[in-house]
Amino acid sequence: QDEIEVRRRQDPSLEPFFSRSKKEPFFVKNLENIQGDERDVIILSVTYAKDANGVMRYNFGPLNGENGWRRLNVLTTRARKSMRVFSSIKGEDINPLYATSQGPQLLRDFLTYAQHGRLNRTIHSVAADTESPFEREVYMELTRRGLKLQPQVGVAGYRIDLGVIDNMLPGRYLCGIGCDGAMYHSSETARDRDRLRQQVLEARGWTIYRLWSTDWFKDREGQIERLLNLIKQAQLSIQAQQLAETEARDRLASLGEAIEQEENESGDTGEAALASNPEKKSLAQAAPYVLAKTPLLYPGQDLNEAPASRISHAINEIVAVEAPLHIKDLASRVAARWGYNVVGSGMMRRIRSVLEDDARTAKILLEGDFVFDSKSAERVAVRSRAGTNIPADRIAPEEYRAAILLALQAGDGIDRKTLVNTVRALFGFSRTGPNLESAIGAAIEGLLADQTIGEGSTGIKLRT
Repeated sequence: QDEIEVRRRQDPSLEPFFSRSKKEPFFVKNLENIQGDERDVIILSVTYAKDANGVMRYNFGPLNGENGWRRLNVLTTRARKSMRVFSSIKGEDINPLYATSQGPQLLRDFLTYAQHGRLNRTIHSVAADTESPFEREVYMELTRRGLKLQPQVGVAGYRIDLGVIDNMLPGRYLCGIGCDGAMYHSSETARDRDRLRQQVLEARGWTIYRLWSTDWFKDREGQIERLLNLIKQAQLSIQAQQLAETEARDRLASLGEAIEQEENESGDTGEAALASNPEKKSLAQAAPYVLAKTPLLYPGQDLNEAPASRISHAINEIVAVEAPLHIKDLASRVAARWGYNVVGSGMMRRIRSVLEDDARTAKILLEGDFVFDSKSAERVAVRSRAGTNIPADRIAPEEYRAAILLALQAGDGIDRKTLVNTVRALFGFSRTGPNLESAIGAAIEGLLADQTIGEGSTGIKLRT
């Protein structure tokens, strides 16, 4: 605040921002005195840091107090549209074994969310009893079959009807179950609100399964069996994700050892070693492509006659996992839930119609034949298509551009042929076919045209 006062004296043009005549003037406050203030954008500076020796002292001041977590909750909810967080520490720097009070633990969760854009699966939840006889009946039936359930789990201002607790790690949820009763079916507003709730929860790492009361009363045993299978799939998916993360860490560790060995043998720096071996660089940077689950949910039912809300739910589940993806791949995943192996023209029109409705409400973004969600629209990840059978012409142009920028990060110029081969390796293709070569070439020309990259005597490189 003292620095702000100095700047105001040095630069009088800043004064209008602090004028009391403004409806919402600029302010500087701390954890203890910010209460009912709100702004469209809040800049949060985290002043807790490691000492000069890199040691975390866990002296969090008022955050360590009994109500420290309440103050942090108020502080982090003052922004209406966005919050910019500046911090010299990350969530992972706060060891929960030493952060014994709730305030520092929640700061750890918040910094992790600010960095990665999603909450951990282990969530501080608020629980209540079931809200309807239908929910209670589902709860009783599933607990009889050995599942541990938590009714009305509160997350991010919303409630999940039933949270399925992970027996392997109590406090973590495998997935959530949404129970839709008669009021849901009779109210368009309720359906829209529920779909929004689901999207918010899925953006925070939840997998939500919808249970329809009409289906439950027609075929209770069949619906129970379906839920048990879906929950088992969720458990296997989490286990597979944990295994993949472990393998990725091991692979990166091995890569680091290989580069270090190459440095010792050749005298090159790590950057030079990576530049001289683009295959190694690719392994370090290309993420594996994760395919959305395609459980058989509606066998024998006509997809063309399915409610738009059900198709929309399938679309959003798949897009949340695979975006950006081609509309043909999306349609294939959606149709699989109804038991179709081939997507006919009628089904494609039906799926596209629902997709375009969702795009008009800004739930997803449709760019030509490629579908994005809000996360992938802001930053496209480069993913290897090895083992997916996804052809080169079903990769979004934005992902080709991102792959080229990754390939050029070492800083040295690369000739065009080497760049094409490096991008091909990033995507996991064994050869450069005409579609792949054309797509990479178009992306290179686009980046040259907007001057993101440059081409000269030393090859193609990033512009600084």
